[in-house]
Amino acid sequence: MDSLNAAQVHAATTIDGPVVIVAGPGTGKTKTLVERVRHMVEQSVPPHKILALTFTKKAADEMRARLGDARVRIVTFHALCFELLTQKSNATPELITEPARLTILRSLTKSTSLTGLSVRDVALRVSRAKNMAGTDDAIRPVLAAYTAELTARGLHDFDDILLHTRDFLLADAVWRAHNQQRFTHIMIDEFQDTNALQYELLQLLRGTDNLCVIGDPLQSIYGFRGADGDIFGRFLADFPHAKQMGLSVNYRSAPEVVAAANAIYPDSPALLAHNTRPGHAQTVEVLNEYSEAAWVLGQIEQAIGGSDLQKAVSTDRRSDHQSLRDFAVLYRTRSAARVLQKILIDSGIPVQIVGDGSPYEAPQVQAIVQLLARLVDPGRTVVIKNMRPTQIAALVAALDVNEKPLMLTEKLIAACGFTPDAALHQLCSTLMQFGTVVEAVAYIDGIAAHGFYDPRADAVTLLTIHAAKGLEFTHVFLVAAEDGALPSAKGERAEERRLFYVAVTRAKDQLDILHARSRGGQKVVMSPFAAAIPANILPRISDAALANDQRRAAKRHAKRAQSSLF
Repeated sequence: MDSLNAAQVHAATTIDGPVVIVAGPGTGKTKTLVERVRHMVEQSVPPHKILALTFTKKAADEMRARLGDARVRIVTFHALCFELLTQKSNATPELITEPARLTILRSLTKSTSLTGLSVRDVALRVSRAKNMAGTDDAIRPVLAAYTAELTARGLHDFDDILLHTRDFLLADAVWRAHNQQRFTHIMIDEFQDTNALQYELLQLLRGTDNLCVIGDPLQSIYGFRGADGDIFGRFLADFPHAKQMGLSVNYRSAPEVVAAANAIYPDSPALLAHNTRPGHAQTVEVLNEYSEAAWVLGQIEQAIGGSDLQKAVSTDRRSDHQSLRDFAVLYRTRSAARVLQKILIDSGIPVQIVGDGSPYEAPQVQAIVQLLARLVDPGRTVVIKNMRPTQIAALVAALDVNEKPLMLTEKLIAACGFTPDAALHQLCSTLMQFGTVVEAVAYIDGIAAHGFYDPRADAVTLLTIHAAKGLEFTHVFLVAAEDGALPSAKGERAEERRLFYVAVTRAKDQLDILHARSRGGQKVVMSPFAAAIPANILPRISDAALANDQRRAAKRHAKRAQSSLF
């Protein structure tokens, strides 16, 4: 407890009855939860009676590693329900892999009104429907066909694990009572991400009022997945006697970044910067998406000492950045970053694209990864477009598990008739570092849990704001910060503001918010979220090359106009 501040100590030592902890970004939430568990054990709460629920395997692994007590159950909602379902049915549910799930959904949407949507968007709609977040008419036939396909194959997806557990708990009062006696103290991390189905499961599993929910309503950004933006309000309505407390000391970001974050929600409790190291936060006006990409590339090259990565580190004030992994480029949607992605890749600077747009999501890469995984685990389900199960089995049977992963991958590319492309080349480059296919598959499974983000990769990280949740970087570039893009014209305004808040609070030392005068040939203006922050908190600067860019653009326009006369 000596390492905690007063608010953290209060949160860690209040262990009885319902407790609500509002923890802002970088305020030591995980550390507080770990010390809370230790305090419970010191107060004679049996470790096996304590349950901590998280939303990602990464968060559960980190918490377990910090605690160092295997007797305490620290798991995701899905892992707990998988265990309960296995016990109830006396059989281990067979889970469909994400690549196989997307392959099935891709085949089901060809002749529907959803044809224009990406398979990932369709998958999200299906998941929302299963998680009790509403079902739109367009998704009903796909949902029915998808469910029938899973049933025919004897498979479950992750949403089924929650649904079936809920159904068993509702139907069997004896089994429900048994499970309610298992845990006397339950904690839920990142509570703002909870959806209606998960909240119902919590109510069915709890046997006491010793519930602790911790999170940040200002970081509720998963409404598209079914998360309830007012879940804290719902909890307080169900438990009006709950003790409420907050964590506000930010240990992540420089004061300048914290000040910008506070200005997004001036009427909410302010974060307090613990760090005194100098930082900066600013908006940067550029001419267009090409100027934006050039500016970001120039800043990175200046900080690392040149694009060849061999020169001495720059002597400017950003020269403490010795590693490319310090940099992240965030954007609201993948389309807003296409030009930037191409220019960074063409520059030769190593990049990793996380989440939407990741090379690992390409169908050919997914097929190869599934086949390698099947070689390691013969029981793993594999679904590949235009390949029958017998073909898949024969293909895997012809492989030697003792061969190098790269050699196996090259054989599979040829056997499947795939045309090598950028995504497959990147997969091959990644697999070169592994000596066995077991190591390679374990690596890919590990990074898949967080949108294929590898924190050890010495590369600039490119990712959507949604994928950046839970991560932090020394220097963040937030691009396409323009009205219509952030906030998105299609998004709900309050959640779009929370997205902007999450993006800003990913930065530790430096934050550059870029906006263009035109994008895609259309005039645009700075995001109203950025424009609302006073200039003394978020200074406005312009790209030094803006005047030259304007002159060149004017000449191109005049030349096109002149040529059109002939």
